[in-house]
Amino acid sequence: MGYVYLVLSLTSSLIIAVALRFFENKGYDRVVIIASNYLVAGSLGVALSRPSDLRPGVLPFAVFVGLLFFSTFVAYSFVIKKDGIAPGVTFGRISMAIPVLISIIFWGERPSLLNWMGLAAVGAVILLWEGKISRLSSSLIILFLLSGSISTSLKFFKVKFPQVDEGRFLVFLFFSALFWSWAYIFLTGRKLEGNSVIGGLAIGIPNFFSSYFLLKALQTVPAYISFPFISVNLIILSTIAGYLVFSEKLCRRKLLLLVFGAVGVALLAL
Repeated sequence: MGYVYLVLSLTSSLIIAVALRFFENKGYDRVVIIASNYLVAGSLGVALSRPSDLRPGVLPFAVFVGLLFFSTFVAYSFVIKKDGIAPGVTFGRISMAIPVLISIIFWGERPSLLNWMGLAAVGAVILLWEGKISRLSSSLIILFLLSGSISTSLKFFKVKFPQVDEGRFLVFLFFSALFWSWAYIFLTGRKLEGNSVIGGLAIGIPNFFSSYFLLKALQTVPAYISFPFISVNLIILSTIAGYLVFSEKLCRRKLLLLVFGAVGVALLAL
């Protein structure tokens, strides 16, 4: 069942990626979209959560992870302006190495030789996908650490609080992110446009389920499979969607990387 949840999380993430691309083509404000989505995501958590003991420490931890969500978004936006889109995307994705390594070192996960080969293939695809990174800046390192911290925090939640309902945890997480993101909008005096707000509310649905199903998957699927599986399949499927929906061109290098990524995913599943 864990792999079913993993596929559902991947599907939700793909919907987010395609929707964001569509809204950006329409000129919607990405900041407002991201901030607005947390309202629906948090509300879905309220509707779908079931009663469970929150356990000491769950609430402040969820609020902290919500702050991480917001901080990572700000760091990503800064990196795009300072270093470009390609480095930001690459370092955001390769940050999966953090929860993978921590799970192996501290939480007793043991990849097989074939799994290690799959991890190497997935890592190569992510690093090579956007092309050569010309320089390593402090902002890229910060984005790498923040993005990796989010994934690690989700795994930590399942390790530390296995009895706590995922929906209840996500309620506090998303409403925390909602507070920080809207505080940022008002403090920076950003203009609110109705289309951007509505777009964000729509994205809140798949955003909730991408995290919800990922947490469900982490109950049984090791982190060294879950996070690389999501990362590289999102590259593959969003690229195919870009070709089919947005008529984006595919160069030979990326086609080869798609095949290489598919082989990596297959090795992870063995």
